[in-house]
Amino acid sequence: MTILYFIIALGVLIFIHELGHFILAKRAGVCVEVFSLGFGPRIVGVKRGDTDYRISAFPLGGFVKMRGEEPEDEHNTDPRSFANKSVWARVKVILWGPLMNFILCLALMPVVFMIGRSEPAFLSEPPKVLGVKADSPAAMAGLEEGDVIASVDGKHAEAWEDVLNKILLSPKGQLDLGIKRGDKLLEKRVTVGELPEVKGGYLGIEPMLFVGADPKIDGVRKGGPADEAGIKTGDMVLSIGGKEVADWLDLTKLVNESQGKPVKFIIKRKGEQIPVTVVAMFNEDFQRWVIGISKDRSSGVPMIVKRYGFVGAIVKGTEENIKLAKLTFDVLGRLVTLKLSYKVLGGPIMIAKSSAAAAAAGLSGFLYFLAFLSLQLAILNLLPIPVLDGGLLVFLLIEAVIRRPLSLRVRSVAQHIGFVLLIGLMVLVTFNDIDNIWGIRAFLHKLF
Repeated sequence: MTILYFIIALGVLIFIHELGHFILAKRAGVCVEVFSLGFGPRIVGVKRGDTDYRISAFPLGGFVKMRGEEPEDEHNTDPRSFANKSVWARVKVILWGPLMNFILCLALMPVVFMIGRSEPAFLSEPPKVLGVKADSPAAMAGLEEGDVIASVDGKHAEAWEDVLNKILLSPKGQLDLGIKRGDKLLEKRVTVGELPEVKGGYLGIEPMLFVGADPKIDGVRKGGPADEAGIKTGDMVLSIGGKEVADWLDLTKLVNESQGKPVKFIIKRKGEQIPVTVVAMFNEDFQRWVIGISKDRSSGVPMIVKRYGFVGAIVKGTEENIKLAKLTFDVLGRLVTLKLSYKVLGGPIMIAKSSAAAAAAGLSGFLYFLAFLSLQLAILNLLPIPVLDGGLLVFLLIEAVIRRPLSLRVRSVAQHIGFVLLIGLMVLVTFNDIDNIWGIRAFLHKLF
């Protein structure tokens, strides 16, 4: 079913994107030779007029082939050639692919909020500190249980969601917090720590550390140290090296402190206490010792379903799209400036897994996931990278300024570089997906 949901999600997004190019090309009088979902060999299709509508072998993309769009075909004298249209006409054809994805997310998100969306209850609650982990960045900055976070970097904080987004995207950075403590207003500057588990920032006051954070193991990586020691999904860790484990953060901290030495775990399984010896392995990416276990952060967390009327859903949907767009640009900025690891990125495997999880959460969850992916596709396609729509728009902008196309050689070299970069990124994030799900690094470590 995971593959099915993946194909549905990707198929919808690609169809909408390519439909934008197709419609504007037809309106501009451009001859569209192929409209394909997927790449590679043609599996099935039908030809209507000049256009071959087809489904191709590899469903990881799609394309519209227009006459005269390739640089080497630009001297084609056919008036229906893409290259023979005005710069503005070509800009509209290119631009409408990403615009259709924007339109899709604008249409889907209000539907999500009309159906109702399930989310942790604390996200919409005032950001009152439920607790402060010992030796955490928050503790060092002097935050206390009961404090209310009024602002982050000068921006008013209505709910925990506002605060958590800033923390998550600021690993090793600094945040200025406005704190209400009784009748007092305090200013606290805190240096954000990094929590490798979520690949983002950490302060030690996050609600998920105190709600649903018991040391129950929800996932065991195959071939990892925990798996080899006989630890299973559903086990509850009671102690590590004779020290009591109160919550998940204690667990990860004690594992890291083991420094790869054999450590005795006491786990609880079906009411029975079982001793297990585990030898942690060092993770180069996270720069810490791990045993290959994971926690479902939603387990044990009170959830609420929020529904809105027609007008309210449109307003809320628009606000959500704006928030997600800002978050996307923030992530891109931090990736470019190396303030955020590429480990936060997900590739085809993670998209497949996420689409299946979203579908399992119900129609609302799946539509939210589709809207979010559509927004991502629109923004990423507009990046000024050759072979992406944004790169083609840059070429057209330059052509409009200098009143002639860039040389064939310059465009060809730029597109080849862009293609290599894109393929390299895809390989990188796919390897990251495989490692996160199946633990390929642990497997390679054993071999070599």
